Amino acid sequence: MTGTGGRAWLTLGLMSALFFIITATTYASLGLALPAMVAELHWSWTEAGTGFGLLGLFNGITSAVPATLIRRFGVRACLLTGSLVMGLAFLCLARTDGLIMYFAGASLAGLGFTLLDSVPGTYLLSRLFARPSFSIGLFFTIGGLGGVAGPLLYLLVTGHDLGWRDYWMVAGGLVVATGIAAALLVDARTNIGAEAEADPDISTESWTLPDALQTRQFWIIAAAYAAFLFCGITANTVSVAHLTQNGVAAAIAISMLSVEGLLNSAARLAGGILTRFINARILLATSLGFLIVGLLALGTARDVPMMLVYAAGIGIGYGLTFFAATILLLDYFGRGPYLELFSTVNLIATTGAVAPTLAGLTRDHTGSFLPFFIALSIAVAIVMLAVAFMRPPHRSGA
Repeated sequence: MTGTGGRAWLTLGLMSALFFIITATTYASLGLALPAMVAELHWSWTEAGTGFGLLGLFNGITSAVPATLIRRFGVRACLLTGSLVMGLAFLCLARTDGLIMYFAGASLAGLGFTLLDSVPGTYLLSRLFARPSFSIGLFFTIGGLGGVAGPLLYLLVTGHDLGWRDYWMVAGGLVVATGIAAALLVDARTNIGAEAEADPDISTESWTLPDALQTRQFWIIAAAYAAFLFCGITANTVSVAHLTQNGVAAAIAISMLSVEGLLNSAARLAGGILTRFINARILLATSLGFLIVGLLALGTARDVPMMLVYAAGIGIGYGLTFFAATILLLDYFGRGPYLELFSTVNLIATTGAVAPTLAGLTRDHTGSFLPFFIALSIAVAIVMLAVAFMRPPHRSGA
């Protein structure tokens, strides 16, 4: 399965731990720390929310940076740079005394997340594992579980007479230590792709980035990748407001986010197992179908059974689409240009950040989020049909 045995599994463990910790200490923690920060620093929630938006924005628009660093200086340099950036980010957050420092910390955290998360992780795993689908699925699963652990970590730290400033210092220490350990210990030399291709699903044609960008298959996969972010961000941002507007208790509406998160992580691991038996294209089309069901169930949910359908649809659809779209890029275009292609897809998917704004505009003009859920479901259905009829591309002259 691998070319380096224990070194490959050590690399998987280190990169998974890093993905887990940065997820736990950024997206899963900032929202918990904000109430205390707002109260102490006397911000408005618009100002506080802007920082969260900058985290997501810089995470998206810097997607090409790790690919450039890795190609020019190597993956260790990328991981060390990311660790340094994350250390600065958490230091800014811990010493925040005004909006400028807060915005700087959130922006640096977005860049640091990009340098340390799925781009370098999947790059290494695609080079180390002859059949990388399971390892990538496990990597995504552990990273996703960071979203479940983040609130627990925040409560653990602040529950011992420590405040939000102390939490950011602890979080920064964890990320920097793990990032440096990964940079020093991962196997950055082995490249299975330099040998005969062992995975029958991965293309052996000599694809380049420009060639791939000229295929409709790449843009369909990119649209599918953006779709899961649109749906996931929408559900995480407005589901509680929508459900409580429809008479659901806030505690129950919030608990559905936890169910969704757990199923999201489980679906990533399931994808890594299922790709041994089911083509990634079929998994991708199926996962988009789950997202559609989840959106429509969210729009009409009034009771727990329908809310569980929504949580399952969005959770499974999110995790499985994330995994299947990633694997399909590898299968269709090979290992060679994968780093740049995955970075490009992540950049395109940044468009998902507009989902809360569009949902809010819909609510303001119609009195309900439901029309937005329906419109988004139709858009995802179009992408699903494109995926269903998609066939592997072939390079001209290959």
